[in-house]
Amino acid sequence: MTTPFIRTWALFAALVFFCGVAFSQDISLLPKYGNTQKTEQQKAADAALLAEMDASYPGDRPGAAKTLSERGWQFLRLGNPANAMRRFNQAWMLDPKNVSALWGMAAVSANSDQGLLASLSLFAEAEKLAPGNIDLAVDYARTVGIAAGVVGNPTLMAEAVRRYEAIYQKVPDHTLNLQNWAIADYISGNYTMAWKRLKLAEATPQRAYIDPNFVKALEAKMPRPAN
Repeated sequence: MTTPFIRTWALFAALVFFCGVAFSQDISLLPKYGNTQKTEQQKAADAALLAEMDASYPGDRPGAAKTLSERGWQFLRLGNPANAMRRFNQAWMLDPKNVSALWGMAAVSANSDQGLLASLSLFAEAEKLAPGNIDLAVDYARTVGIAAGVVGNPTLMAEAVRRYEAIYQKVPDHTLNLQNWAIADYISGNYTMAWKRLKLAEATPQRAYIDPNFVKALEAKMPRPAN
């Protein structure tokens, strides 16, 4: 599965704050339902959903979870994080080891004012279940870098850079990993290195994914080097 990449530079420039009130009132908008005790009405709704999915996917809750998770990603691509989180939660309820659901919850949480740091634990959980998923690793590293930039944590930024480097060793032409690494250099004030990473990204087959807003921001700090 390819993660629906949200513009990385936009996240660094200004986090997208959404559903602030709803997140405090509706546990279906919290990853893993906020790990809170559910009401009888909520338990009844869960039972109805499980019964419906069991009828559609007899003896195959992982398959049912896969379907719900895919719907979650569709909602996220359409810019509807609330319904995306609901589907990811339902998928997780059906199959707590569904990587796509955990990843989706992490992706939604990473773009909220309340869930950025908490999303890292969800990414870590998903990564343990799918250590070879490069796109997941890229999204995880990106989020570590975002968190480091937002809270100004050098240790966290060092962890992000370590992850960028590890991914680069495995997949040297992963466009967004190179861009994310360049953004980390930008945040650190190392514009020369940021250009070096960005030029590597521009030489990759998927260069169309590069965020032009980041390119403009980097050009404002340092003109594009000739070589």
